[in-house]
Amino acid sequence: MDIRDISDKSNIYFVGIGGISMSSLAEILHKKGYKVSGYDCTPSPITEHLRELGIPVYYETVPEHFDGVTAAIVTAAVHDDNPEIVELKKRNVPRYSRAELLGALGSKYANSIAVAGTHGKSTTTGMLSDIFTTAKNADPTILVGAIVPELGSTFRLGTDENFIYEACEYTDSFLSFYPHIAAVLNLELDHTDYFPNIEALENSFKKFINNAGKDGIAVVNYDSAHTMIAAKDCLPKIITYSPAGNQKADYYVTDLCFDHGFAKFAVMHNGNVLAEVTLSVPGEHNVADALCAIVCADLSGIEAEDIAKGLKMFRGVSRRFELKGELNGAPVFDDYAHHPDEIKATLSAAKMMGYDRVITVFQPHTYSRLHDLFEDFACSFDNSDITVFAEIFSASREKDIYGISSKTLADRIEGSVYLPSFAEIEDFLKNEVRKGDMVIVMGAGDVTKISKDLIKT
Repeated sequence: MDIRDISDKSNIYFVGIGGISMSSLAEILHKKGYKVSGYDCTPSPITEHLRELGIPVYYETVPEHFDGVTAAIVTAAVHDDNPEIVELKKRNVPRYSRAELLGALGSKYANSIAVAGTHGKSTTTGMLSDIFTTAKNADPTILVGAIVPELGSTFRLGTDENFIYEACEYTDSFLSFYPHIAAVLNLELDHTDYFPNIEALENSFKKFINNAGKDGIAVVNYDSAHTMIAAKDCLPKIITYSPAGNQKADYYVTDLCFDHGFAKFAVMHNGNVLAEVTLSVPGEHNVADALCAIVCADLSGIEAEDIAKGLKMFRGVSRRFELKGELNGAPVFDDYAHHPDEIKATLSAAKMMGYDRVITVFQPHTYSRLHDLFEDFACSFDNSDITVFAEIFSASREKDIYGISSKTLADRIEGSVYLPSFAEIEDFLKNEVRKGDMVIVMGAGDVTKISKDLIKT
């Protein structure tokens, strides 16, 4: 069975249905009329929500649960010796990855937009979500890797031919996608546990761009050198954009200015002003994300007025410079930044907002990333007045074979603090933070618990 042949007569079983992306796909299929069920190791608010919708969710392996199943979607976190996989193999049920299912869904839409890049995928997809749902005569289907406040969810099921979704490069999962518009925000070395060097990453992005085919479009960042290398001699029509205002690009920014970190700018296309834009999210990096969203929306026939309106409405997605509350009269923000470029961009935006001090808590994500990009990390915190390092979040996919810790990074950065436990970090902040400061808690691991704890005090 080719996964692209799934129909509403299919009986789809999800192994790891409680994950944020897996659950979103399960709910989309359920709403489309598919028979959906699945397994997860423990109950959670997500699995309880699915059960309330009428989707059976199981927490133990029972053979009868697999009766009638025609295809299974399996999370990458589950290995072949898992009892669920053993039972599926015994029954010869075809198994597919989350990415393969997402690619199959996307192939059914005439205007599918896949947003790729090292940074900014969730934000840009969220921006497109607000643009398309604001626009006249558009009713898109959307899948984001984070909650979009205006949707109250990570996804939206629409009725027209627009399908907007994130395209993650890790383990080449985005090579299962065949979008009409392949957008590439940027390209920098990351996921060094999978990609050995930047050339391997460029090659992977080139394959993704080519997946749009000769009848498709690639929207690429003219100011990103590695992106332009990846886009060279590709099959789709290449449309370039320049956040830096390079007039050689097809679309570019002009008249850029900031008010306490929030950007206003005009977008030029074919020698004319396409749109005048005011953003409600801070930082120069959001200008780049917004410009990519503008280009994708314009190529999809969305009117400039609706584009500007949607971007003005956009106030971010969860864990991207998200205001959580206050500590000692100072705002506490939560952010997903875990790559040196993301940290620099986030802290630059924070500095522009005019607070007395920027106080940062950072938890590195994976030993390999910190080891391989150590010098870049060491130069990423210049805009932080006080930086507190939590211990590395290892993730289940790797072990410490590098002999590195967050203390190694703290020792390299003058004036920074290493505290091994969340409790120590929280006590430090409660004593240090004062009105006029801002606190930003950053990382892709479980460091988000600190921001939640702080605002309860």
